[in-house]
Order: sequence, then C-alpha cells, then structure tokens
Amino acid sequence: MGKDNTQISFEVQVLQSGNWRIHAQFSENERDDAIDEARALESMPGVGDIKVVRDAFDTETHLHSEHIVYKYNSPNAISQTSDADRFARLASGGGPRGGGSRGGGSRGGGRASSFDHSGGSKRSRKKSSGFGVITKLLLVILFGLALAAVVTGIASELMPYKKVLGIALYGKMRANVLFGMFILFFVFTVGSSFRVFMARDELNVPNIPNMPNRSRKPAAKKQKQEKQEKQTKEVLSAREERKKREEERKKQEEARKEEAAELKKQEEESASENGENEDALKKETEDAIKKKEEEDRAPEETVPEEVMSDNAEKQKVVMMSFFGESIRKLPAERKKMDNYNRFGVNLYLAGASEAIGSERGLDAAETEKILSDSLKVMGMAENNADSFAKRYEEYLLSDKRYMQMFQSGRRDMSGYLAGEGDAAVRMDETLDEWNKPAEPENPEKQIVVMFTDIVGSTAMTHEKGNLGAQEIVRAHNKVVREALIKFHGKEIKHTGDGIMASFEDVTDSVNSTAHMQRLIQLHNQNAPDIPLKVKIGTAMGSVVVEENDLYGVTVQMAARIVDKGGEGMNLVSDTVYGMLKGGTMQFVKRGPYLMKGIDGPAYLYEHVWDDKADIAAMTAQADADNAALAAQADIAPPAEVPASAPEQVEQQPPENQGQQ
Repeated sequence: MGKDNTQISFEVQVLQSGNWRIHAQFSENERDDAIDEARALESMPGVGDIKVVRDAFDTETHLHSEHIVYKYNSPNAISQTSDADRFARLASGGGPRGGGSRGGGSRGGGRASSFDHSGGSKRSRKKSSGFGVITKLLLVILFGLALAAVVTGIASELMPYKKVLGIALYGKMRANVLFGMFILFFVFTVGSSFRVFMARDELNVPNIPNMPNRSRKPAAKKQKQEKQEKQTKEVLSAREERKKREEERKKQEEARKEEAAELKKQEEESASENGENEDALKKETEDAIKKKEEEDRAPEETVPEEVMSDNAEKQKVVMMSFFGESIRKLPAERKKMDNYNRFGVNLYLAGASEAIGSERGLDAAETEKILSDSLKVMGMAENNADSFAKRYEEYLLSDKRYMQMFQSGRRDMSGYLAGEGDAAVRMDETLDEWNKPAEPENPEKQIVVMFTDIVGSTAMTHEKGNLGAQEIVRAHNKVVREALIKFHGKEIKHTGDGIMASFEDVTDSVNSTAHMQRLIQLHNQNAPDIPLKVKIGTAMGSVVVEENDLYGVTVQMAARIVDKGGEGMNLVSDTVYGMLKGGTMQFVKRGPYLMKGIDGPAYLYEHVWDDKADIAAMTAQADADNAALAAQADIAPPAEVPASAPEQVEQQPPENQGQQ
C-alpha cells in the first residue's frame, strides 16, 4: 500500500539579531499566502531580511529538505568590511595608519593597491587558470565516485543478510546502510584528493586596489530622515482621514435635520387637512425620526463577532488555564520550540479541546472556536488557526505519532478536569516522546483488531443529506476515540463509515467496545435528532504491521465479523471468546456463518454489554436465528453446547460501567 511520506509546508522566516526566526507557517496549498505574508512584513519598521522556505519533511527518515521560494533583502542592511579583508590588508604590509612590515613594505601604506605576500612564505603557490582548477575538481569528483562505488560494492558482497547488533541488514535498512557507506567514502576520498592535488593551486586573479572606506553616517542619517518623513506623512494622512469623517458626519446630521423638518412640515399639512389623523401622523413622524437617528448613530462598519454561550466561555477559561500551566512548567530550553514541536503542540491542543468539548457538553463550533483561540495564543495567524481547527482530523491518520500526540492531549485534559494535579505537567513528557526517533516495528505481532460500522450509512446520507450525515459521523468518531483512549486502544485508520483500531490486551478490547455502545446509548438519549447506530466486530491473531496499517487474515476476519452484526451488536471471534470464557462477562453464541476466506462454518459470540438486557429473550432469539442459519447452510448445530447458552467471562468492571 504505497503512500507519500513527504509533508510539505511553507515557513516565513525573518532575520533578527543575526538569526533567522520563524514568523509563520503555512500548509502545502498555501504557498501564495506565505509569500503575501512575507511581502506584508517588508514595510514594517525594524524588520530585516525576509524569506519564504519550502520545508519537505520525510516521515520515514525524519529529515527536512528546504529551499527558498522567495527572499527579500532589506535596504537597511549595512555592509561591513569582513575580518578576512582586514587580515589581508595587514598581511600586505599596511594598517589603518601605516607602519610597514619587515618584509619591505612602505610606511604609510594603509590602503595598499595590491596584496603583496612576497615577504612571507618561501614557497609560492602555483597560480592556475580557472579552467585548469575546474578540470582538476571534476577529476577529483569522478575519482571519488568511482572509488566509493567500488568500496560500496565490496561491502555489499561481504555484508550478511541477517540482524547484527539489533540492526536488520536487509530490505530498506540494508539499502540505507550501503548508501551511507557510499556517501562516507565519497566525501572522504574527495576531501583527501582535494588536499593532495589542489593544495598549492591558486586562481590567477588580477589584483584589485582596495576602495576607500566611505563613511556610512550620511546614509544612516538619510534613512532616519526618510523614516521620519514617512511617519509624518502617516500622521498627516490619519488626521486628514479623521477630518473627512467629521465633515461627512456633519453633512449626515444636516441631512437628518432637513429630513426631520420636511417630515414635520408634511405632518402639519396633513393635520390641517384631516384633524382625525393628527396623533397617528405625529407618532409615525416621531418613529421615523427616531429610526433615522438610530441608523445615523450606528457604526459605519460592524463585523458581527461569533457569540459563544456562557458555558463555552467558562470552558475556554479552563482551556487557557490548562495550556498556560502546561507551558509555564516546561523547562526553559523546551519553550524555544522549532516548527516540528509547535506542530506537535497544536495536535496536543486539538486533543485537549476535543476532550473538554466532549466532557463539558460543547457543540462542534464552540470546540473549534476554543481550539482556534488557543492556537492564536501560540502565535499562529488567525486564518491558519481557524483552518487548522476545522481540518486537524486530516493529519491524525497520516502518522501514528500524530494520533499519539492528539490522544495525549485528550488524556491530560481529562485528567485535568478530574482534578489530577500532575495532568498539566505531562506536556514535557509528551514532547520527549514526540522528539524520539521512530523505532522500527516488528513486522508481525499478535494483537486484537476491531472494526466499527455505522448501520445504514448510505440510507442516512440520502435521508439527511451530506451535512446531516457528517454530523452523525462526527458523533461516531467522538464516541469511539473517547473509548479507545480510556481502554488503551490505538486508532489505525478511518474507513469512511467506521474506524479500524487495535488493542494489545483482549480484555481492554471488549471493555472498550462495551463502553462505546453505552456512550452511543447516552448520545441517542441526549440528541435524538442525530441518531447513531453502530455495530462492532473483534478478532485476535497475527497481523503484519507496515506503513502504519495492518494486514493479514486477522484483519479480514474482523471485517467479516462486523458485517454479520446488527445495530447495537458487539460480535467477537471464537479466539477472543476462548481467552475470556469462564467468568462473569456474558456472551451469546451466534452461527454458524459461512464467511469468505474462512474454511468451514464459523461461530461467533455476541457480548451482552447492556446490564438491563433480557438474557432470556436474547437466548430465544439466538436459538431461532441459529436454527435458520444452520438450515440455510445445511449444517447441523453442535450438540455439546446449546447454541443459545449464555457464557460468562470474568472481567474487571470498567470505570463508569453504570453510565447509560
């Protein structure tokens, strides 16, 4: 399953105090916005050079590749004579005030017309033409390439195809090792050859007399005057603008008075014609004058601001307190974040905002607003913050570390709301994990695979439209991710109308699916206009982990199992059931099923997750369904255990199990 592992972004960088600092970051599709932002900074006082850098981050190698797409050189930059130039003048026998060298330099030669090293080293350098030097350089490079290729070929033949010191010398790792060896030998060969063959070569460049060191003071003074003139023009322009607005206001006031006088005149004329309508006309005139005055007093440009509920405002304060406390407790060196760590904190805040929105009853718009305001505090531009708050879910499945950062934010915010004192301190630990190099995963492991599926998603789209269907998908994502975090599950990918996830522990997997159904039940009680119906299938076995995805028979089995379920059903494979049977957890046997890719009939087990469920009714229904399935497949039901016998499996009761 091929996937582009390169992530593109554009950074606006500003030269301040001799260092390039990141001013803003834009996504792959916002190149023009980044250049516009750079151009907007050009007119700001105190800003030096500006450039826009295209940053390509490889999620496999964790390497950055950058190149400049736009650069602005500030006219305020003052060129200075380099230390190398001063050294060359001193070596030639002159100084700022003369003084000559013992090698025969003349006194008073502070600005010598040429660099004379005749009194220095006894061995003179051989002067070569530019063509000769370039030819030698090309020969050195070709020699380095040839030697590096030979050495790498020999190393490839001698290198074994096995693990050495924990390093797998096959596949991509072998190619990376060989490529590294090639580069190493090439650099070593070129460096050594360059010193041997070109150490005594010197380009035959004509001597150029030093130009007099002109004073920069007039230029600096001129720049200061231009700046003052510009500021004066801005002040005068602002005064002129205020004067125009004042004149316009006076004109509107005069027009209003004239209109009021005209209305009053009409009132008097009408009253003289018909005395019965005097009061009505007077009231109408007063209302018209009052309305006109209110319109005149209204601001010329009013931009309606998004109003949040009182509850949302309170939760925003909680979010800012959590974020501020987390930042304050970071070490000093951690607070100086680069682009990569800022992005990680953005994902962390996205998880925290989703947690507070879920636990404090906020809608999607209020949750997005809280996240956007938090990102603005981080220094992100307003349009970028709003865009990230709406689209952050697109990042979560592109790299497993992105989802881990998001889930860490959810976990810590949930702990903070529950009163855990160290919840706000965990950001430092989370950033430690974020900055660790990705460890190569074992390509094959034993795990539990789970699929969720929204029942009737196609019909739901036709009934409620795309926007209504998307609201239901958001509710599903919120419920499933909350349960995954609570029971240590890992989201693998979104399937469009469901989620694929994995668990290390089989008990956690069943507890998590039960918690999902209870949260769905609670959601349907609180939001009947957004009905959510979900079925879940779970299987356990060996899978292959590759490119943040899972492959193998177990994955196919879990997908087949969820297809056999119905609304509100949690079906598990016989392997999962076999590891849990014998306790208080209740299961009802279902089957036989004939499933594609599975030899023979398959029996599944429905987990009874609802404490209020009627086991007798479920047993009777299972008997009837199983008999029909057996007759359809022409298979006799097993005689040793009744098909409907509920099985019990001991478990540690999950937290909030009584929540309905």
